[in-house]
Amino acid sequence: MKLLKILLLTLLSTNLIFAQESEIQKLASENISTFNPTNKNTFIGNGWEKLLEVSKKSNSILVGEEHFTNEIPYLINTLSSEIHFDNFICEIDPFSAKTIESKIENLNDKKLNDFLKNYGDNFSFFELKPEFELFQKFVKSKTNIIGLDQISLVADRLIISELKNQSKNEKAKSIYSSMEATSKKNSSDIYMFTDDFQNKLNELLALNLSAKETEQLMALKLSREIYLESKHHLRIQWMKNQLIKELPNWKGKKNLFKFGAVHMPSGESLLEIYDIGNFVNNIEDSEFRKSLHILIIGKSGYSGTPDKSNPTQIIDENSAYLKIYKPFFNIAKDETWHLFDLQPFKKAISENKLSVENVMLSRVIKGYDYLIVVPRITPAKFIEPK
Repeated sequence: MKLLKILLLTLLSTNLIFAQESEIQKLASENISTFNPTNKNTFIGNGWEKLLEVSKKSNSILVGEEHFTNEIPYLINTLSSEIHFDNFICEIDPFSAKTIESKIENLNDKKLNDFLKNYGDNFSFFELKPEFELFQKFVKSKTNIIGLDQISLVADRLIISELKNQSKNEKAKSIYSSMEATSKKNSSDIYMFTDDFQNKLNELLALNLSAKETEQLMALKLSREIYLESKHHLRIQWMKNQLIKELPNWKGKKNLFKFGAVHMPSGESLLEIYDIGNFVNNIEDSEFRKSLHILIIGKSGYSGTPDKSNPTQIIDENSAYLKIYKPFFNIAKDETWHLFDLQPFKKAISENKLSVENVMLSRVIKGYDYLIVVPRITPAKFIEPK
């Protein structure tokens, strides 16, 4: 009898899942438009026209993405050719962002190439060629770059090098030189995790330094803590802190946010926290505007990775991360890009006409306005200085 009950519950659960998938798929098929890239660095199709229309109406456009692809920076690049953004707000620390921006603005081609040879591996996501080219385009179009992230594990040498060049304290310069040399020599290890890094950081913070130096050293200290102790909440607190510091520069302006998909929902993030997507949504709401939240995912192909020794990873639609999108993937079967309007889903949920039991998919639907499914993703390659 007990076994029979278990079998019946399993059957009912399976039927419920299939019924929910069927409901979601039906609604998805009614709220879809398509588009395709052309060989003229643009897109064609009613999906692209719709994306342009809604993007032009919103002050803040927040793109949640899979990292390490060619297709997503291509789409953002094309969008920015149609719309001028005042600010590009992205997943890199504020200090690296300003350094890279300054080098692009002020160095000639040869010196910029030398800079990329020396420090290109320290750019976090922007060490990938399409991402760096997108960054470069924004700088050249006079779009203000705002970095919000903690300092990446690979960015310590770039930060330390700039601090060494700017410091007025001779003892600090000596310590910076030692740290820079050690980081470069042990490039295969994570210098930020070592006792030497922590000890030298403490030495520096005990010196009489400029406010700018102290700010960056404290950011290095906090970044080390985030990584070593896996403090995701602290990372989000840091990003919100940076965003509110920059509020006068982006409030009321035309802004493009580009971060990992977990960060950009307007409500609860995909990692059970209220992230910067929610923060921006609240700021725009207080100004009687609505932010636009767009999720872009790939259905198949290969993405890049941050590891040069293992540069690609397969995109598997049946993986734990992607299988929640099955009702959308069932429709997006060809090589066309598909744009799904998620707003009717929100309405159906609020009217009790649609039940979404999967918590992650529920957060996606409630937190994003549109879902773009790219049929095939290709891996982004790293910067290749001449």
